[in-house]
Amino acid sequence: MEIRSHTAARGWQWLVSGAALFRRHAGLWLVILGASFLALKILLLIPFIGPLFLVAMPVVLAGMMELCRAIEFGKPPAFGYLLAGFTRNTRALLLLGALSITCNLLVLATMMALGGDALQEIIRLSTQQQLTPEQIEQIRASAPEVLTAMLAGWVLSVVVMMALWFAPLLVYFDGLPPLVAMRASLVACYRNPGAFFVYGLVLFAVMVVAMPMAMAARMLDLGLWLLAPVVVPSIYASYRDIFVTPEEPADAESIQD
Repeated sequence: MEIRSHTAARGWQWLVSGAALFRRHAGLWLVILGASFLALKILLLIPFIGPLFLVAMPVVLAGMMELCRAIEFGKPPAFGYLLAGFTRNTRALLLLGALSITCNLLVLATMMALGGDALQEIIRLSTQQQLTPEQIEQIRASAPEVLTAMLAGWVLSVVVMMALWFAPLLVYFDGLPPLVAMRASLVACYRNPGAFFVYGLVLFAVMVVAMPMAMAARMLDLGLWLLAPVVVPSIYASYRDIFVTPEEPADAESIQD
């Protein structure tokens, strides 16, 4: 499989292409993502059901990517596309979801192993409104150990995110086994550092601007959901740009427009 390398400016183009896909049927996207937001919030409150939903996330994402493909090629959009992940490579997508949860749990376990009691103590103290001088000194003494654990967790989280970024699309569209798809996704991100840096920098800047609103609403992930109408189609746009030979859409202008 060919994995293309692009310049840093391509990261911005992926967002532009994602926004173009969103604008073609903005109302449909808002309904889909709004329903997904509510469903996720509700299901995560239900014991055992929430984790099962997280396992199925690659299946849900595959359906959204099929909708992106339909819009790109000028087909009439329909909610039925969202079920596409349940009709092709479903078992592999579910296995990918399980691997995703496992990888993130391993990252958390690594952080706890490196930070030990110091990390747990700082987390506990952070919930208190007022700290004593002894507690402040305790935090200072634990800072190097906690910083090491946080840095290790951040590095591992980035690697896991890179491995999972394109994996659902590679499993669904290309039929790759989950581990092979994760490796291909990791290589694709590694070969396009500049593009992903620009891509991530733009998203980070928007999230910083949205942070006061998120804190006021007591929803720290609000920025992510506000960005979702552009981010979700942009994942498809970047996949097409890196992995797929360009094709001329049958009935619509290309996503690059």
